Amino acid sequence: MAKSVRLGIIRARHDTTVPVIPDPACIAMLMTGDHALLRFWENTTRGHLDFVDSSMFPWVDMTMGTDTSRDAQARAAVDALRARFPNPPEWPGLNGLIVITHPGQRTMPNPRAGQPGQPATITQSFDGGTTGVDGLPVAVLPVMSSDLTFMCHEVGHVLGLDHTFGLDNNGTDWDPTDATIVVGQEYGSPYDLMSSATFAGRFLGTGPFYSGQPTFIGPTVTNWPYAGASSMGPHLSRANLHLFMPDALAGRVVEAPFPQPGAPVTARIVPASASNGRCLLVLHPPGEPANGVGRVYVEYRVPAGWDAGMDPQGPSLSREGAVVHSIVDITNKGPRAWYRGSIPTASPDTDVAVATTPLVVRTAAVDPERQWVDLSVTAGAAKAAEIVRGLQTDDVVGAVGEVQQTMTPCGDPVRRGTFATSTTARFGVRSTGFGGSGEPVDPQPTIAWTVGGVPLGAPSGNVSVPVDGTSFTLDYTIDPVMSELTLTSRGGERYETPAAVTVSGDGTTASATAVFTAQGWFEGIHPDDVQKFGDCLRRITQRYRRMPAPFRRPTPEPPWSDLATRRLAEQAWLRQAFRLIAQPPDLDAAGRGELSRLLQVQAPPTAFIDALGAAAVDYSVPEADLTDWLRNAEFTPYPALAQSLLLRLDSTRLKRPVFLDVIAFNYENSPGKPTPRLLEDVDTGVLEAAVVEGWNVRYGEAASEFGELLA
Repeated sequence: MAKSVRLGIIRARHDTTVPVIPDPACIAMLMTGDHALLRFWENTTRGHLDFVDSSMFPWVDMTMGTDTSRDAQARAAVDALRARFPNPPEWPGLNGLIVITHPGQRTMPNPRAGQPGQPATITQSFDGGTTGVDGLPVAVLPVMSSDLTFMCHEVGHVLGLDHTFGLDNNGTDWDPTDATIVVGQEYGSPYDLMSSATFAGRFLGTGPFYSGQPTFIGPTVTNWPYAGASSMGPHLSRANLHLFMPDALAGRVVEAPFPQPGAPVTARIVPASASNGRCLLVLHPPGEPANGVGRVYVEYRVPAGWDAGMDPQGPSLSREGAVVHSIVDITNKGPRAWYRGSIPTASPDTDVAVATTPLVVRTAAVDPERQWVDLSVTAGAAKAAEIVRGLQTDDVVGAVGEVQQTMTPCGDPVRRGTFATSTTARFGVRSTGFGGSGEPVDPQPTIAWTVGGVPLGAPSGNVSVPVDGTSFTLDYTIDPVMSELTLTSRGGERYETPAAVTVSGDGTTASATAVFTAQGWFEGIHPDDVQKFGDCLRRITQRYRRMPAPFRRPTPEPPWSDLATRRLAEQAWLRQAFRLIAQPPDLDAAGRGELSRLLQVQAPPTAFIDALGAAAVDYSVPEADLTDWLRNAEFTPYPALAQSLLLRLDSTRLKRPVFLDVIAFNYENSPGKPTPRLLEDVDTGVLEAAVVEGWNVRYGEAASEFGELLA
């Protein structure tokens, strides 16, 4: 149920020469605009806070003396409102005030005027921040220095929230120009509105230097005088929201105790900006006190909505990814959220060790569309490396030998032949157990690649790898952020070589290996004619009401892990295609003939050789000769006989092998000397007799029926 919060907005002008800001601009900036101040708090609390009964008072003029502190501004604004409206009816029941000081700066004589390079006047900006007046919390927001991030932060204090802590930063150094450098942990989360405006940035002294930049530039509001006001975001961290307003996340959290060794806690959560779904993993330590100290929070932040400023790749600390906070008891403050680290999505490192706990948080999987992340939390983590295969393509670089001109059953001219290809493959890496503490100054794990045993030193170049006594040259690049390896082969070269990665850190290493497979060439339809083939297949399948998906060979082919797997996949596809031809009772001879011709155009000879071998049909001639015959349907009977044999044997096989070339010889030397070129030309009875004759000659037997030969 929503919590009603009544805020009063006092608009106070201290310089009457400056026109007031029009009401529509004030309403759009502060109340009901898509990116308004109060709209932010409705959105980031997921509707938990309701500001419907809040009031914006008419403009008042106030007088400011030399004291321009937030306290003085708040007092002057309230007094000016009460002078004009002694007892405003909206006042009773207010939960807090927002004072808009306009313009929030003034021109005054420069005390250094007359010195070299000094102007006669300077602009003095008024102090902004949170204070209290008459028992009410007040956010004082000077117009000409307040962006939306600052406004939302200060109103957060009015609503009862406090700062987050974490990394060493300069957020509490109130005078960066003096010689004293202040370093503290307050404002130390790069992911929380209540750590603005420093967001864990360290920029003073001798370093180390780093910064979080989770804000973004949103739409401007017409007639709002300060152009810089449109800097906004990020969300309030889900950790801080749960700490101060747990009811805001009712039904949207996954709660679990700290995991025991060997029993990980797993959860899928959605981004903080998602409108529904569980967005926070809450891990409770043994004996957790009532104030929650020791509790660990994990959330998922992506560049969307009020988090649009999240950095997908860096160098900002506010990286897209899984984010960890814990609850720490801060002296003189109480329990506060403390940033413990993040697991950027665009990083080979997949985990973070949570300081002061035994926990290691790991991202097991991330949705490519940024809709969810799968988390695994363990008590400690072993070091490991994994190679994740990415995109693989086989690009045609030219024809090898003669290209045949043939036709689809629909009469479309297509080219068939052997085409040389260049393979490009990407290999990502994911490491676990090297998560460190989440501190940006901690050493990060190092990642090294080898290909064919040859180390890759430079970020890009080429490498010569040995394969079976020869060598092949590969071009490579290594992504500087993700350490993803991209390999590209030269055209027309077929081979396999290992790609290995080694991750090192904390004096230990972990390795993983994958295989780069260069296809080198393929037999089939010219890539430019694939569309014609597809159009013909659609017309045929529409006519016979057959679905083309299992029949048509995938184009482009999936990235097979090795050549043997590719060949197995071709066999599986060929079996599926034959089932489509053989099984439907409503497919007539003409339809089977058309589909068989499409099959012949697509299938490489090796697929037929493997399929026939599985049915115990082998050969006694050199494989190169048989391959040539199987690809030539115009001048040899082999393609038609091979298809007919596979259809006849279907899911069965011969008890012992029979030579295909002998079967073809027997068929062509049967009465009438038939030499079929199409599937529908094959006489099944003559074919069975040719197989029986080949069996009897090979094994010295006297079988009379084809059925006797079946296993």
